[in-house]
Amino acid sequence: MFTTCDDERRGVKIIMLLTYVREAVRSLYTAKQRTLLALIGISIAIGAVIALVSIGVIWGEDMLRKASKSGPDILKIWVYSEKNFDESVTVEDAFLLLDKSETLAEVLPVITSQLDYSFRGQRGSVSIIGTIFSHKTMSRLRLKEGRFISPLDKNKAHVVVGAAALDAKDFKGGSDTTLLGSVIKLNNRPYTILGTLETTNFDWYANRSIIMPISTAMRYLGVKNISHIMARMRPDVDFRDATKEIEEYFKQSKPQQDMKVYVRANEQEIEEAKEQAAMQTKLLGVISAISLLVGGVGIMNVMLTSVMDRRREIGILRAIGARQRDIRRQFLTEAVILSLIGGVLGAGLGILSCYIVCSINEWTFFVPELGIWLGLGVSSLVGIFFGFYPAHKAAKLDPIAALRSD
Repeated sequence: MFTTCDDERRGVKIIMLLTYVREAVRSLYTAKQRTLLALIGISIAIGAVIALVSIGVIWGEDMLRKASKSGPDILKIWVYSEKNFDESVTVEDAFLLLDKSETLAEVLPVITSQLDYSFRGQRGSVSIIGTIFSHKTMSRLRLKEGRFISPLDKNKAHVVVGAAALDAKDFKGGSDTTLLGSVIKLNNRPYTILGTLETTNFDWYANRSIIMPISTAMRYLGVKNISHIMARMRPDVDFRDATKEIEEYFKQSKPQQDMKVYVRANEQEIEEAKEQAAMQTKLLGVISAISLLVGGVGIMNVMLTSVMDRRREIGILRAIGARQRDIRRQFLTEAVILSLIGGVLGAGLGILSCYIVCSINEWTFFVPELGIWLGLGVSSLVGIFFGFYPAHKAAKLDPIAALRSD
């Protein structure tokens, strides 16, 4: 008996809900122009939420992936003297550090500079990296053609050209022309090109530079000190322990020069990438909230106008027995349906916008579930929040005054 009564109540509720939905659709269709304008506003707002949140998540994932692939065990070390800024460390100092270290597995001395170039009718300046053969593996560089520098190239005028340096400096000779064996002049000295690099996301500086043996850089550039040291930590070594050891080594090995040591770990960059991604997502969330506010105000405006236009209809409903809560539910249903339709359209708009941005930036495209559920969930909340006041106002109308209205 009780089960039958409960089933009947549920059936009545379902019928009432379907009635609210049918009347809401009819009302929205009747005011097509207002409905369309409101849909445009809420669709753009929801689309902005989904697009911005998704782009923030994808951008953060891309940053983390690049930082992680560059090797969390890699350190960059800068050493200089406060008494004499030109006094730095040498190649020998870098390898002595490796001999004395208990935390480092490999070191890589690096010299950086800027030289004038002349090549195939083009002139300008380009970044130079003087390094050793292990730079390729430590920085995860990949060859497009030719080979990388090797110990056999010691003191020789041989170079490898970064992919971005090629594009930026117009070192092109046509799609069928190879650069291998070509001669490029750096500070009016001829150098033979051994190879070219593919575009890399892991070492932007190498990407835009011309690489030569460190012995060649020291010989022809007239420098004896290196710019910095790259190092790989041993397995299971914390970068803080490695940093402390490096600082102590240089302060003890060169006490008279008052050496200052700055160590940058890729692990730190990964943590900073996470923080930047979180901050970016929050910022995009604020922008999305502003968009939602604008879209929500549009819904409220449409619903308030609908209430004013349907005062007589509301009066008739109240006169034949409709309760205030029935009127309130009817107008709330209209607002929610309007925002849900806008949410679906906005989801498509947001996903399309996200795909375009990912294609332009060469990011891996995917649709985070957070963006979809947030967009659709927020669209419902926007409908309820901004539809409540018009619905409440409609429910509070005096039936007699409403029937007298034109």
